[in-house]
This record gives sequence, structure tokens and C-alpha cells, in this order.
Amino acid sequence: MNQQQMSIENKRRGERGSILATAALSMVSLLLAAGLAIDVSHFYTAKAELQNAADAAALGAASQLNSTSGGIQLAVSQASTAMNKYDFARTLTISDSNVTFAKNLNGPYVSSATAQGIPTEIRFVKVTLTPQPVNTTFSALVLGDSQNIAASATAGFSVGLTMNKFYTAYAFVESPTVKFVKGTTLTLNAQAGTNTTANSYRILEGPDGDLIVTGQIHAYGYIGSSYKVANKTAAEMCRMAKIGTNTRFGDYSPTAVHPNVNPTDEPPDTITQENITYAQYRGMQGAGIKQHAKGVMNRRVITVPIIANNTYNTSTRNVVSNRLAGFFIKKKMASVLTTTNCNLEVEYIPAPIAVPVGTYTPGDAPMSELSIPVLYK
Repeated sequence: MNQQQMSIENKRRGERGSILATAALSMVSLLLAAGLAIDVSHFYTAKAELQNAADAAALGAASQLNSTSGGIQLAVSQASTAMNKYDFARTLTISDSNVTFAKNLNGPYVSSATAQGIPTEIRFVKVTLTPQPVNTTFSALVLGDSQNIAASATAGFSVGLTMNKFYTAYAFVESPTVKFVKGTTLTLNAQAGTNTTANSYRILEGPDGDLIVTGQIHAYGYIGSSYKVANKTAAEMCRMAKIGTNTRFGDYSPTAVHPNVNPTDEPPDTITQENITYAQYRGMQGAGIKQHAKGVMNRRVITVPIIANNTYNTSTRNVVSNRLAGFFIKKKMASVLTTTNCNLEVEYIPAPIAVPVGTYTPGDAPMSELSIPVLYK
């Protein structure tokens, strides 16, 4: 083999070695890029899951912001409860420092201890979760062994609703010249379905007939809506109200009078202590007090259509709501066995309260006293 041929062969061998090295380097780069893509995708998934948990925590907390210091306490505990319904591959914890409060969406946000001193001003809650380490699988050389993922969410009251679902089967009747005053205790008496007397209550007629007010009506309530009052005497209204009210305090006696009423279908409240204010009631909830083992929170809080007696149609028993508002039942009514002493004592909750289901439609009349929790950012 002459010198020229040997030179060509050596060159070809060098080129083959160079191609192998380049191919190997390209393969490593490709694998690294694929691993990086997988890890980044995993980080995005973890971030989305953590953000879902933060969103749930903020909405859960906002649902408790009913302008009381007990509501602030409940907001912190409910944030933790709602968040841990999401599976983030590990248990997340929320402390007081993770939940802050404000009266304006853009802050400033203050601690729960500060918020408890100004509960009537608080309208928004922010949940900031502690950064969580997410392990790197394929690209540790580039990204390190793990990356910290953080999330936060802010929720608060909506604007006043134009529709509220699940209102209670009462109608409270007031005079257009002497309206019910927010923050006061009202003592209302039963009146017949064709009676227009103010400062009183009626039982509403439901789609399946007259309703005992042990539960809530699964219907839509609006300002200006027409409701139909049950065709009952005052004594019958009284009896139905007593059953519906007293079961909320765990009183199901005497069973001979209403044998089908039971704690499963008509559960009591968790707090059954009588003659307390709404603020005290919320404070007891915030402290974790549970006085009835089968109780359901907020059974003593009802939303009710308020009716002006000058719009009451005694012929059809149709009534039109001025507004829907929240009330707190302060105590049990007299025994179901009596047809007298039909007084229902309630506190007119002064501040906006969050309800489970409602909507806002621009142009419709808003109910400034009712809202739903809304996720803002």
C-alpha cells in the first residue's frame, strides 16, 4: 500500500471515530433533554395539584367569614380541612401563619389574631402554603435533587347575590314603615295564611305540599319573587314551626305528635345552647365546641324571604319578597303539645353571610346580605 492510500485509510478511521463520539454525545444530550422534559412536566403537575389544594383551602376559609371572631377561627381550621381533601402525595399542614385576612382584595393582609379584633371588616382570606420539595428523577445534574414548589390563593365574599338557593320554609312578614332592624332580636308570632299582620311568620307551601320547616327548600329565591304561604291556621303554623325549630336543638319529643321526625332526617345543630348571640355561637364553633354528637353545623342559621304586609295577597296567599336575609334561631319554641306561646325568637344577622349556593346576574336586584365564597386569585 503506497503512502497516499495509507493516508486516506487513516483519515477514514478518524472520521468514523469522530462520528461515534458525536453520536454518543448527541444521545446523551437527547436523553438529558427527555429527562428534563419529564421532570419539568412532573413539576408542573405537582404545582397544579398544590395550587388546587391552596384554592380549596382559600374557598373553605372564605366560606366561614361571617363577620365574627369565631368565623376567623373557623376559617383557619376549615382551610386545613378543605385542603387535605386533595391528594398531594404527602400530608400538608396549615398553621395560623399560613392564613391571613384583609378587608380589601389587595390588602394589607393581617394575621388571624389581628383579624379577630376587627371581624366585621374582614372580607378576604389568603392561604399561602409552605414550599414543598419535589424530587428530581432524571435531571438532577442540571436541576439538583429537588425543586421547591409553592402556591397561594385568595378568596372572599362575592358581591351581593341575585339568587339564593336552599332558603328555609319560613316567610317573615314586616311592615313597610317599620322594617326589621339588622343586629336586633326579633320575637315573631304565627299568623294564619290569609292574615297580613306584620312582625310575624308563615310557613311556605312547597312543590309537594305544605312544608314542615325541619329542612330547607331546594328552590331558587330572588328579590321580588313570589312565594305561596301554606293554607294553614295560626295554630297549625305554630305547630309546624315548633317541630322545625325544636329539632334544631335536638328536641324530638313527644314522638306521638310527630313520629316520623328523627335526628337522621332532621339533624340538630352542633351547638344547642339557648339564649346566646350569633357572635357567641360562632365563637363556640371556632373553639371546636360540639354539644350534640349528631349535630350539623349552622342548622340554627336560616335564610328567609322577608315580606312586606302591604303586598300580601290574602286571596291567593301569594307574597312577594323584599329581600332574603340571614337569621339565627336563639332558642327552642314552647312544647309542640301546646297551641299557645307560638313565639319564634331570632337574631337578624347584620353582616353578609356566605350561603352554599347562589349566583349574581348583572341587572337583577342584589341581596347585599347574602354572598358566596369566590376565588379571586
